[in-house]
Amino acid sequence: MDGKKRHPIFEVMVREARRIQQNPAYRFLLLIGPITGILLLFFIFQQGAAKRLPIALVDQDNSSLSVKVGNALNASPDVQIVTGSPDIFQAREWLKQGLVQAIVVLPNDLEKKVFQGVEAPVPVYINGTNVTVAGVVQRSVLTTLNTLSAGIQLKKLALNGNNAQKAMARVVPVIIQKHVLFNPYTNYAYFLNSAMMYFTLFLFAFMSSVYTFGNELKRGTGLSLLEAGNNSVRMAIVGKLFPYTVIYSGFAMLIAYLLYVVEGMPLNGSFVIIFCGQFITILAYQMLGLIFVALTKNLRLSLSVGSAYIMMGITFSGLTFPVEGMMPFVKALTAIFPFTWWEKLFISQSLRGAPIKEALPYLCYIILFMLSGMAAFNLYKKSLSDPKHWGKQ
Repeated sequence: MDGKKRHPIFEVMVREARRIQQNPAYRFLLLIGPITGILLLFFIFQQGAAKRLPIALVDQDNSSLSVKVGNALNASPDVQIVTGSPDIFQAREWLKQGLVQAIVVLPNDLEKKVFQGVEAPVPVYINGTNVTVAGVVQRSVLTTLNTLSAGIQLKKLALNGNNAQKAMARVVPVIIQKHVLFNPYTNYAYFLNSAMMYFTLFLFAFMSSVYTFGNELKRGTGLSLLEAGNNSVRMAIVGKLFPYTVIYSGFAMLIAYLLYVVEGMPLNGSFVIIFCGQFITILAYQMLGLIFVALTKNLRLSLSVGSAYIMMGITFSGLTFPVEGMMPFVKALTAIFPFTWWEKLFISQSLRGAPIKEALPYLCYIILFMLSGMAAFNLYKKSLSDPKHWGKQ
């Protein structure tokens, strides 16, 4: 060495790199865990939407019309007839076992009643355990049956001398012009998977922050950390977080590549805003990890409480249940999670293409979480310097 002293931040970075090299838990939180979670979610949702969901067809009519119904259902991209049975009881057993998601029953004399102009109900039994799957199956089956019914009525009206336009007006007097905005493909990868992959990244950013700051207290190496940082807790924190922030930012870019390039997700807004948002959100969760350690002064407790906090973040984000439908008190709680604001920012810029000025408040909310961590600097420094806080599990 030439005798020239290295910058305290660099000293802490080198020290942290050694700890990462020596401790497999650091490497899991920094590398193995995030990449495994991101790729696993990517492959799970790669199809984008639920397709070819299994259903059972109970054909008790055995007519040309029932054959057309079966062919039409199989032609739908959402459902697939995997088994047929004349026995409704056997089909119900398959439904209870989860082998099929719905049962379509074509009763006796279906074709006869239809061509006689008599009402011919077609019972459909749908497994409502999974709301998403049930919705897809119900939409597909009902659309198929309604289309066939409309086609039969059109043929009847045409035989009675009505022209095609007049017949269509009688069959469908009100035409709905549906325009699905921002995610017209109803693609789960564009909404759910984009949120889950980023949430996985933020989860590891938070947990690694808790672990690396809490481990200094557990092992009683706080004075060594302060010494490397020239007795500056700010230098020590920046140096410790720098390698994590850089690598997690790289993972954030990987997620963006998977979403926009590989999956073809639309980018209707500013990627610069999205990049800034994901970088700031990573820092915000790292600062929250520091806050938990500074307040609890206990690695195990901060990991436990912090895990509960961050997992509630996805519950309150509106992914599983819309925020608009929550009670006012619960709706107010959504504001205490950075992920809530990140999700609003991401959707506004990626899917909706909202003006940049709409995204700025979301960025400011996330920055507040990041700045709140600075209030815990001195408290954490006291814990590092006080032996009574060392050695706690």
